[in-house]
Amino acid sequence: MLNAEIALDKAIVKQATQVGVDYYHEQYDTDVVFTSHKIIPSNIASAVFLDGHVKGEKDNLISISMDYRTYEIKGYMPPEGYE
Repeated sequence: MLNAEIALDKAIVKQATQVGVDYYHEQYDTDVVFTSHKIIPSNIASAVFLDGHVKGEKDNLISISMDYRTYEIKGYMPPEGYE
């Protein structure tokens, strides 16, 4: 992977993480921690997937996916017990 690709991937993950954190805070009034990510190349889907958990509740798993061109959320898994 070229340095430019690595830098772009880091920028995508950084922006997606912020969007995800904001989403869970606004929708569920909770803080989350993302622990892994997967970026799907633009020739396939232009998507980034983030997995993690509610802060302080490592067994309360969450995930979110979004288009990394627009950062529009395409899907998510809500935290258990939060409404």
